[in-house]
Order: sequence, then structure tokens, then C-alpha cells
Amino acid sequence: MQLLWKRALKDRFKYVRRPIEDDEQVLRNKCKFGHRRGQTRKCSFAENKPDNVQVQKDEEPVCLEGSAMDVHIKWLKEEYLKTQRNWKEVDNRMNVTIEMRRKMISDKAPLKDILRLFPFLRCPYQLFREFQLLTHMDIYKKTVEILEIYSENILSLYAVRNNPINVMLQENLKRHTEEDVLKYMKMTAACLLLPDVFGDDSSLFAAVNEEVKAVTPVLEVKNPFHVNSCEFALYVEREELAQLDDCTMALAALVAAFRVFDIPCPKRIHRTLNFLESLVFEVRSPASLLTQVKREVEAPDYANI
Repeated sequence: MQLLWKRALKDRFKYVRRPIEDDEQVLRNKCKFGHRRGQTRKCSFAENKPDNVQVQKDEEPVCLEGSAMDVHIKWLKEEYLKTQRNWKEVDNRMNVTIEMRRKMISDKAPLKDILRLFPFLRCPYQLFREFQLLTHMDIYKKTVEILEIYSENILSLYAVRNNPINVMLQENLKRHTEEDVLKYMKMTAACLLLPDVFGDDSSLFAAVNEEVKAVTPVLEVKNPFHVNSCEFALYVEREELAQLDDCTMALAALVAAFRVFDIPCPKRIHRTLNFLESLVFEVRSPASLLTQVKREVEAPDYANI
């Protein structure tokens, strides 16, 4: 009788190409006892536990077809292609899938796989929101405050007086009289000069009017002081991740990218990013940090001599 039942079931699905999906209990047992036949690292997505996700380097990340997680990911991928997006629902589904993203990122899944499943991380708003979910800090708001407080002080430092960015700024300031335009230009210059203030490698921070060469998160900036034609973009692994509106958004996106994608900060840029993160997370007061900036510029770095 049992053999006849199996034969009947086999005949019933003989011409159905799509494999029969196991129910939740079967999947749990297969994962528990290491069953892998006919599966490619499929874990208990049916239990809605994203931290069980494993991604192979050379394969498309696998989600169990029909699972709740797969439904969310499919919806996000389809919604990303639309011109009019339901941002409230995007936020909700990004919340639901955050554990899966964090597991993939902590397991060092390829960035292209993460972005294929979660394309909204290419949107600055979602990048900032992800940063806030992780840190409970509004990175964009804090970046605005940083540039507004420090721009004039940075531009007045002797170390940047003859810097090409500062020279370019001074030339363009003469062409404008509008207060808001002047303020924007100064904030842009201060942003781009930060690595030079700390003696860091500016090529790991921003590529100004040149090709991006860094693999780690870096900004591409074109025509920084041309109000109507300036362009800002965030690059990761030499691929454009996001287009950005201005220097404030660009700086916030750069800081957020290191934290969101768990990318180690290169030593040749760590003092600049440490300065920014200290302000974002309010580790020290602005006054003490301004003193630190001046000390970094005035004191020789004996460790590198």
C-alpha cells in the first residue's frame, strides 16, 4: 500500500517542473539534521529567522520560495523600479528584513548580492535610516550641524590656506554675493578639506574632478563650486552607490556607508572619520574637538617620522 501511494504521488507530479515545497516542520528538521539534497543552503526562512541566512560568494543569495521573507524582498525589488514609491511601506518592509541584512553584512556577503536583494540601500534616505536603526542617531542632521559649526574654523587654518580646494573656493567666492550661496560654497570646501586638516589621504575621502580609485567608500565630486552643475556621488568598491544632492548629504552618506556596510576604515583616513564620528555620537564637546583639530595641524606627527 505504501509503495502504491508513493507511485501515485510520483505520477501525480510527473510533469510538474516546480519542486514540491516542504512544509515548515520538514524544513526545520532538514536544517537541524544537515539535510542538503536538492537544496542550496536553504535554512528555516519559514520560521522567519533571518539570522540563519548564509550566502555563498559565487551564487545568487537564496531565499525560500513562498516564505514571508521572500515576499518582502520581492516586493522591495519591484517597488524600487517604480517612479512613484510607497515610502511608508518601504520603511515597514526594510524594518522587517533588517536582521537578514545585518546577518549578510556581518558574514561578509558580497555587496552586489546585498544590493540586489535590498536595492533601496542605494537611496540616501534609506542609507541614513539604516544608520539610525543601528545607532539611534540622525546622521544627516548631525552632519549639517558639524559643517555649520566648523566650516569657518576649518577654512581659517594655516594648513589649508594654500590648498587647491581653498584657492578654488576663494576664486569662486568673488563671483557671488548671495549669502546662502557663499555659505554653501564654504561648507563644501570645509567638507573636502577635512582630510588635509588631519594629514590624511584625501584620495580615500573624495575624488574631486577625477576618477575614483579607492575601493572603500569614497565621494566623487565634480565642479564643487559651480552651483548649477556640481555633482556628488557615493562610490563603494569603485561602483556608484548613490547620487547625492550636496556636500552635506555626501558627507553624511560617506560616514553612514562605513557603518551600515561594516567596512573597516583605512588607516590613512581614520583620523578624519574618527573626528566626524566623535561629533556624530557626541563623544566629546565641539570646543575640545576644535582644540584637537588645531593640535593635529600644529604638532608634528612623530609616529610617522
